[in-house]
Amino acid sequence: MNILVHVSWPVRAWSIPDEKVAVLRARFPDIDFVHVSTPDAARAEIARADAAFTPFLTAEMVAAADRLRWVHSPAAAVEGLLPLAALAERGITITNSRGIQAVPIAEHVLGGLLVLGRKFDRMLDAQRERRWIQNDLVDDWPWLLHGKRMTIVGLGTIGQAIADRAAAFGVRVTGVRRHANRPVPPNVAEVFGTDQLDRALAGCDILVVAAPGVSSTRQMIGARELALLNPGAVIVNIARAAIVDQRALIDGLESGRIGGAVLDVFEAEPLDADNPFWSMPNVIVTPHSSGFRATHWDDVTALFVENLERFRAGGTLLQPVDAAAGY
Repeated sequence: MNILVHVSWPVRAWSIPDEKVAVLRARFPDIDFVHVSTPDAARAEIARADAAFTPFLTAEMVAAADRLRWVHSPAAAVEGLLPLAALAERGITITNSRGIQAVPIAEHVLGGLLVLGRKFDRMLDAQRERRWIQNDLVDDWPWLLHGKRMTIVGLGTIGQAIADRAAAFGVRVTGVRRHANRPVPPNVAEVFGTDQLDRALAGCDILVVAAPGVSSTRQMIGARELALLNPGAVIVNIARAAIVDQRALIDGLESGRIGGAVLDVFEAEPLDADNPFWSMPNVIVTPHSSGFRATHWDDVTALFVENLERFRAGGTLLQPVDAAAGY
């Protein structure tokens, strides 16, 4: 069996380390793992691959991959597997690594909210300048997560992990997801379908965007939707920038209608130096790093190993992708 491994990004954190490929080779000595780092090399090798461990495929590559039976993405998102429909039509199984990032991203969300709420950014600035700002905080009071109403748009593995942690802080959580009729998960008060988004946003203090970046979610949150939130509401986006209308968000922040934002994703990355988000005192900018942690590739490799064992045995694979839905 031949497996193409092509997981190489400009972002070093998302590029598979050589030592993890070595782990795969040691664990499965009878399999030929072809590890490549460029698109050209991937195109050259795809024809002899029985499976591919990659977030990147083009229609041209799929057309050339006569032997391909399974594709596993090391990420939750599968936008880079452009011909999802073509893969499905060929009967090629598609799996991803959803769930792997749930805990670090959920902790990132709560961390960002605590920074905004408890004014940690102001305190750290003052600490560096050796200033005691106790009285200054009365002019801009810290606020509590306790008692707030949070709406999570996208109640998958990441959204549910966020809900669990928010509930521990005394936050009332509402979820929005495509399948509203499924059982309401723990720590979520109620769930609405995407066609009931307005109801879910009304009276919301914290809006967390955790939905997949597909055509149906593009510009899902615009000026009209932001206006439904409580005055001073906070926006958190750890999903895809295109889900939120950036101009509407900037206008809301500048007017004070939106009280703050924790943003990990942007229309263009790296974020341009003259983007207004950088200088807004009520915005936390993080460099698309909400999923970062030291054990990332240990976890991703372990999931792939489990699925590869199942694939060889003809079993059911973990984390299948719905090609029609796009995630």
